[in-house]
Amino acid sequence: MINIIANIRSGRGLGLRSLKKVTAYLADHSIDYTLYVTNYKGHATQIAHDVSKNGGTVIAMGGDGTFHDVLNGIADMENTTVGFIPAGKGNDFTRSAGFSLNPIKALKDILDGKTRKIDYIKISDKRCLNIAGTGLDVKVLELAYSKSGLTYIGSLIYWINHMVPCNATVTIDDGQPVKYSCIMVGVCNGKAFGGNIRICPVAEINDGYIDVIIMQMPQKGNIMKLLTKFVKGKHMDMPITTHFRCKKVHIESDADIELDGEIYKNLSFDCEIVPNGLTIYTP
Repeated sequence: MINIIANIRSGRGLGLRSLKKVTAYLADHSIDYTLYVTNYKGHATQIAHDVSKNGGTVIAMGGDGTFHDVLNGIADMENTTVGFIPAGKGNDFTRSAGFSLNPIKALKDILDGKTRKIDYIKISDKRCLNIAGTGLDVKVLELAYSKSGLTYIGSLIYWINHMVPCNATVTIDDGQPVKYSCIMVGVCNGKAFGGNIRICPVAEINDGYIDVIIMQMPQKGNIMKLLTKFVKGKHMDMPITTHFRCKKVHIESDADIELDGEIYKNLSFDCEIVPNGLTIYTP
């Protein structure tokens, strides 16, 4: 049995429109499924836990936040295969994984039954599918989620022009802690956040490593240069960018953090890669 967990409020109406197309296709092809529509924050996690106790197929339909919630609810990670149908504003994990943005094409890829294993990041008692971070990405998300009406890019432009550095202490693997005054620390499994802002274009979701990006405060005259390069993923060679590839990282910061676009307060920032920890349907 196929279990579909759908967020019909995602993507400013895209979730509902996509769900209508998907259910019509399944009905036309006489494919059995059970549909669960989320009604409140955390509902997808609860549903995913209930339907995955004995493994099986779970399809997450929505944006990166819905994918995050479903991943955190999976009860039997070894025997559950997850499919993703993008219907959000950003769809950043979808791009990193190489999935189609077309809901019917994504559904057909799931029904074809081809699977592969990918990594995820364990952060305290949470699982992160795409990117976690503190600093710039949290500020961009807070602005985009507010009533400002700004897009992710608009929020990025606003925040870069009003940025204030944060202090973070970073320990890579079993090394020594290093203090940074920075605008962002990104912990990456995938490549992008905020609607394809390519924070780490070299990251791969199945290489067994975390990519850590630390961006220090640029000089005022270089802010627009940073913005242009950052959006295009060309910032990796800038002197203000530090890149580590590791198995685990510990970050001490008094700032909020985000996991897959979901903002958390007072969450310990101990991150560890779980290689091949999730089985997904793939094109």
